[in-house]
Amino acid sequence: MAADSKGLLIAMLMISTWTAYAAKYRVIPKSTAVLLGGTITMKCAYDELTPADTVVWLGPPNFKLIATGKAVNPRFQRYAITGDHSKGEFNLAIREARLRDEGNYKCSTFGVDEAEGLAELTVVEPVPAPPDIDGGDGPVIHGHSILLSCVSYGGHPLPRLEWYNGTRLVQSIRPSEQWQMEDMVAKLSIRRVSRWENGVNYTCKADQGFPDLVKPVASSRVLDIQYPPEVFIPRPSIFVKEGDLANLTCLVDGNPTSTVTWRKLDHHHSLAGAERGNHLILHKVSRYDAGVYQCTADNGIPPVDVGTVTLKVRYPPWIDPSMKQTITVQYDNDGFSLDCLAEGNPKPHIRWRRKNTNLYWDNPLRFNRVDYGVEGTYECVATNEGFPEVSKETKIDVIGLPHLLGQDLAEVLTVQSGGTARLGCRIVADPLPGRISWIWRSKQGIENTLHDGLNGISINDKITEQEMSSALTVKHVDIGRAGTYICQASNIFGPVKRNIQLEVEESRTSLFIIIIATTASALALMATMAFGCVLKKRRVTRKQRKPTVHGVSASRPMPPVPKYIHATSTIDSGVEDLELHELDRALKPHPPSRGRDDKEWKPCPLDVTSAILHSRTSTSGWRGQHPAFDYV
Repeated sequence: MAADSKGLLIAMLMISTWTAYAAKYRVIPKSTAVLLGGTITMKCAYDELTPADTVVWLGPPNFKLIATGKAVNPRFQRYAITGDHSKGEFNLAIREARLRDEGNYKCSTFGVDEAEGLAELTVVEPVPAPPDIDGGDGPVIHGHSILLSCVSYGGHPLPRLEWYNGTRLVQSIRPSEQWQMEDMVAKLSIRRVSRWENGVNYTCKADQGFPDLVKPVASSRVLDIQYPPEVFIPRPSIFVKEGDLANLTCLVDGNPTSTVTWRKLDHHHSLAGAERGNHLILHKVSRYDAGVYQCTADNGIPPVDVGTVTLKVRYPPWIDPSMKQTITVQYDNDGFSLDCLAEGNPKPHIRWRRKNTNLYWDNPLRFNRVDYGVEGTYECVATNEGFPEVSKETKIDVIGLPHLLGQDLAEVLTVQSGGTARLGCRIVADPLPGRISWIWRSKQGIENTLHDGLNGISINDKITEQEMSSALTVKHVDIGRAGTYICQASNIFGPVKRNIQLEVEESRTSLFIIIIATTASALALMATMAFGCVLKKRRVTRKQRKPTVHGVSASRPMPPVPKYIHATSTIDSGVEDLELHELDRALKPHPPSRGRDDKEWKPCPLDVTSAILHSRTSTSGWRGQHPAFDYV
C-alpha cells in the first residue's frame, strides 16, 4: 500500500514538474461498459509527446497507479498497455472483466488538464431471470382496485423497472445510489378498474440500461375484469321484403357471457321466430310483423341492458299515374320544373333520366332555361332496396322562336379573289320555319334576294325532324361580291337572322401589277412636268437675252411647245394650266445670258404635291372599276 502511494506521489510530482511541456490529447478516454468476463479496451492517445514525457493510467479503487508508460503494475495481471507508442497511443486493455474492475479511470501525462482523461467503466452482470409479477391473477369485479407488484432479482447494475399498459409507459422506477439490496421491486396500483382494463396486458420490464450488452427482460399479466352487459345493435332498422326471412341481431359486450332474450313491444302474441342467442330469426315475415323488437342481456352482474330493433316490411315503389304523358314548354322559359310522385317502403329514391341514356337528375327535374336541346322523352325512375326499378315516361315538347346554332362562330369571312365562299346557317325550331332565305347587302347598302343557280350561287337546304340547315356557295368571288350576307327564317313565334360579313382580298399578283402601274404613271407625270418647267425657263431667258458680244454665238432656238401645255388640252388641261400658273409666280428675274459657255442653270421649283394630285385625278376612272383599292 505504501509503495502504491509512493508511486502515485512520484507520478503527480513528475506531472507538475513538466507542465511547461504541454502534450495534447488526440484521443480522450470515454466512459464505457463491459459484460462480466469480457474484454474491454479504453483508448488514450496524445500529440506532441516528448521522449521525456510519461503517460500514466490510474484506476479503481481510489485512482491507484496501474501503468507508467508501457509498464503495468504487477498487481494488475489482467491489464495491458496497447497501441503504437511511437504515435502517442497508450490504450488500457482489461480482459476477463470482474465487478471490482468497475470504477473511474484516468489517462494522464505532463501538462494536461487533470479534469480531462477521466472515464468510467461499468461491469454488467445480466439479470438472471425475468421479473416476477404478483397480483391480478384472478377475476376482479369492475369498480374495484388492483395492486400489481414486480420483483427483479440479481444483476449488476440493478435494473430500472418499467410498467407498460400495452405499449404505453405508465410507471418507471430507477434504483437509487443508496440501494443496497440485491433485487428491485416496483408496485403498480390500478384504482377502480373498468371494462376497458379487461384483457389488457400489463408488462413489467427490467432494463439495465446497456442494450448493446444485455437485452431487457419482461413479464406480463393479463387482467380479467368482470363487468355488466352492454347491448349494441348493429342495424337498428331492418328492411325485409314480404315473404322473406328476417334476422334481428343484438350484440352484447359483457364478462362473463350474457344470456339474451327477445320480445316484441306493444304486442301480446308469442314470437313466430326462433330465439338463437344474439339473433332472432323470423321466417316468411308479413307486413304485420313490422314493429319494434327488444332484446335483454343478463350475465349476473347488475344491471341488465336492453336494445331495440325496428323491423320494416318493404313493398315495391308505385308512381302516380296522373302524371301527363306530354308536357309542352315554350322556348327560353326560365325556371321550369317537373315533379314525380311515388310511394314505397322504404321510401323510394326518385330520379329522372333521359330515355335511352344513363344521364340522371334529381327529382324534381329542373331547367334553369329551356332550349330546344331540352326536348325529348324523360323517364321518372323510382327505386328502393330489394325491388326492380319502376319508371314512367313523359315527353317534353319545346315550342317557340327559331334558334340559330353556332352563334359563337366567326361572323366575318375573308376569301381570296377568284376563290369560293361557303356560308351556312343551322336552325332548330318547333314548328320549323317554311324555309331559310338568303339576302345579300352590297357595300353600297343595296339588298338583293339570292336564288339557287343564279350568278354562280348555289343553295343547298336540308330538313330533319326538328332542324333545318342551308349552305350558300359563291364561286369565283370578286370584289363586287363583297358585302353582308343575311340568312333569315321565321315561324309563328317570330323571325331570326344572322349577318355574315364577306371580305374579298385581291391576289398578290394583281396587287403587284396595280402598284407598279400606279408608280410608273406617277413617275412619268413628274418627268413631264419637269420638262415643261425647263421649257418655261428657256422662254423667259430668251426674252431677256441681248445681242451676242465678244464673239459668243446666240442660243439655239427653242423647240416647239408640246400640245399638252396649250390651252386646248383635253381631260387634264385645267390641272396643267394651274401648274404652269404656279410656276410663273415662282420664277425670279435672271441676268442676261453670258453665252453658251457662261450659262448658269437655275433650279426650277416643282410642286410634287400637285403632281401626285394630278395623278389621282387622272386615274379616277380606273379606280372606280377596282373599289377594293384605296390610295392615299
